[in-house]
Amino acid sequence: PTPSVLTLQSHVAYGRVGNRAAVLPLERLGFEPIVINTVQFSNHTGYGSWTGEVFSPEHVAALLDGIEAQDGFSSLAAVLTGYMGDAALGHVVVSRVKRLKAQRPGLTWVCDPVMGDVGRGLFVRPNIPAFFADHALPLADVITPNHFELEILSGMTVTDFASAARPCELLQGRGPDTI
Repeated sequence: PTPSVLTLQSHVAYGRVGNRAAVLPLERLGFEPIVINTVQFSNHTGYGSWTGEVFSPEHVAALLDGIEAQDGFSSLAAVLTGYMGDAALGHVVVSRVKRLKAQRPGLTWVCDPVMGDVGRGLFVRPNIPAFFADHALPLADVITPNHFELEILSGMTVTDFASAARPCELLQGRGPDTI
């Protein structure tokens, strides 16, 4: 069977971020994406205004349960996560990733700790940075923080490429093999 990737990220109707940006590349790489949207917004929040909603943890958990009931994770190779609207949703994801990793040794979790950006600051709820630091990092195999997120997670300043090495080493000590 074709290997699948569970992708839990944002969805926008206009633009290309989150699952709107991930699905086509995954398909072109030969994976079958299993897509769960954590939010559905009109557009990227970077445009300044948007409409839509953050899906509840119960909604996402129900979708995961439904996929599992259909044996939809039988060829799962990886989990890819991005924007979490709330830490409670993140806890649903962590709980499910733990269960999937226990069932499928070698399963990879690629976690994009979406929190904010240089110049904009945090654009997530205040409980998200602690969620990523305390719960996602220890379980993730790969994390893909941007400059701002690397500083938030490590508590260290990054001024250039060379100064990024120490924060990456610090975060690797907390769990992920690859940053």
